[in-house]
Amino acid sequence: MVWIRLAVRVLLSGFDPRDTERAYRWLDHGQWEAVARLAAGESYAFSAAAGRTHVEWSARPVLFLPLTHAETGPPWRCVESALCSCTASGHRCGDHRR
Repeated sequence: MVWIRLAVRVLLSGFDPRDTERAYRWLDHGQWEAVARLAAGESYAFSAAAGRTHVEWSARPVLFLPLTHAETGPPWRCVESALCSCTASGHRCGDHRR
């Protein structure tokens, strides 16, 4: 929800007048409906238009489960090499710090 609030604020000045007003109302109090829906296990979406461009943000509740035992290291270690897109010479994927 933090990311959606930030993105709406950044794009607010470009929205169509009707969606600009709706976005202001959402930022004032509508986002709490989204938080309540997510807490209830429901998904949520907010959309706005800027001319011919339509933007929609959505969120859904997700359970995060560890991939490894807590004592063996961070859970992303086992997938780190598959996610690495670095091309620097001599780079090792284990150099990443998250």
